[in-house]
Amino acid sequence: VQSLHKDGISVVMDVVYNHVYDAGSFCFNKIVPGYFSRISPEGVYSQGSGCGNDTASERSMVSKYIVDSILYWVEEYHIDGFRFDLVCLIDTETINEIVEEVHKVRPDIILYGEGWPMSTEFTKEGYHMTTQANSQMVPGFSFFNDTIRDALKGSVFEETGKGYVQNAIGYKDTIADCFLGLPRWCKTPAQTINYASCHDNNTLWDRLQASRTDASKEDLIKMNNLTAAIYMLSQGTPFIHAGEEMLRTKPDGKGGFDENSYRSGDDVNAFRWENLSKPDYQKTIEYYRGLIAFRKAHDSLRLKYRKEVVNVVEMIPYRNSQVVVFKVTGNAKDILFIFNACTDTVTVNLPTGNWNVMIQDDVAGTDVLTVKEGSVDVAPISATVLTQTKA
Repeated sequence: VQSLHKDGISVVMDVVYNHVYDAGSFCFNKIVPGYFSRISPEGVYSQGSGCGNDTASERSMVSKYIVDSILYWVEEYHIDGFRFDLVCLIDTETINEIVEEVHKVRPDIILYGEGWPMSTEFTKEGYHMTTQANSQMVPGFSFFNDTIRDALKGSVFEETGKGYVQNAIGYKDTIADCFLGLPRWCKTPAQTINYASCHDNNTLWDRLQASRTDASKEDLIKMNNLTAAIYMLSQGTPFIHAGEEMLRTKPDGKGGFDENSYRSGDDVNAFRWENLSKPDYQKTIEYYRGLIAFRKAHDSLRLKYRKEVVNVVEMIPYRNSQVVVFKVTGNAKDILFIFNACTDTVTVNLPTGNWNVMIQDDVAGTDVLTVKEGSVDVAPISATVLTQTKA
């Protein structure tokens, strides 16, 4: 951690409190039999985690252990954030205490996790689990946004299913909600972690290949970049899967892709560094860098509260269901976002005045590419972003 900090890199640790490897032999259950786990009156372990047992976080000393251990990682090892595995199986009171105690020590520490709805057996009444649906109960905690993930490229449970970037219809409104950082379960953009892929399921590149076997590599890269542009420029916090910017793939050795590679070796999970010398990979990496630079340059893309978002972000109607247009009104600059999932070029009328094109086709960044007035052509399967400086 210290070495990473010296290089300017923060460290987020994945913590798994929701279950243990073997509940029967777990040390705390040996000290006080059955106390650490959720066990029914019939002696059956609850297994909402799918791992054979769920942790009884609602019990006082279990909750204390979780809170104390998180604080230990913060105070002794200077960890900068925590990603909670299946936080949906941990009660909201414990999570709120973690948020409160950790932020007393380090207000900048980030806390987020998997808030999927899962069934679990409570040992005490009156508790709620930390799910997306209960996000208002844990205002200082954030959740992976599977809404934008699946809207962009299709459900993770359907490997060949398609989403917005593969030109599937029916996702425009969902993309709009997520761009505002306000999916149906979320009341504030500070609580949404926007992403397209992570260690679970297929990588973004593999998913695109599996769902669009008819597409050229050029078009697949366009889909990849359009996906990145949407989730990285949306309100909320962007999350980038390691290697996504270099079209990371996990081949299964059988002509397909490994979507659950935690037990696989380096031949599956390795980064293909040799690809960095290839022009199309270099171009994709530069595009991701440009998106990050653009986001960091504009405070209006990093709003924390719902009231702020609804006051400055406006969805502009457009006749094509595969084209989404937004205008963000900033203090110094207005920004126009155009996302085109069509396989054809579209022309979009611009608000009055000159507009600086900052992101177009496969180029993104903080330098003006060209100036447009009246209208702009947006290439197939791409994002175009323009800014206008206020007088």
